[in-house]
Amino acid sequence: MSGRFYEGPVSGGGKRSAPAALRNREPITDVLREWLPATGVVLEIASGSGEHVVHFARAMPDLEWQPSDVDEGALQSIAAWMADCGLPNIRRPIALDAGATKLGIDQAAAVFSANMVHIS
Repeated sequence: MSGRFYEGPVSGGGKRSAPAALRNREPITDVLREWLPATGVVLEIASGSGEHVVHFARAMPDLEWQPSDVDEGALQSIAAWMADCGLPNIRRPIALDAGATKLGIDQAAAVFSANMVHIS
């Protein structure tokens, strides 16, 4: 994806940047802190560029984050953001179609999505 949602790769390896992620990550973090459990795995559906999951993992280190997306370019971008941050509480991104009967993860303490509905 380019143009509308992303401002192209910001570095090699397919790393994308979504301006909205920078604008909304703090308010979303504030709400997530109120609603998420203290520990466990959080499945993020439609992780997009990967900027959110890196920010959330840094802000909530006692949670383990499982990013996902249906788009191969997004999965590459998530992996690139993860490689740059080096945080131990982010799992390798998985390909996930939210409409599928199997989600590719055995269990999660919470499921979260900030990117899917407004793009749909």
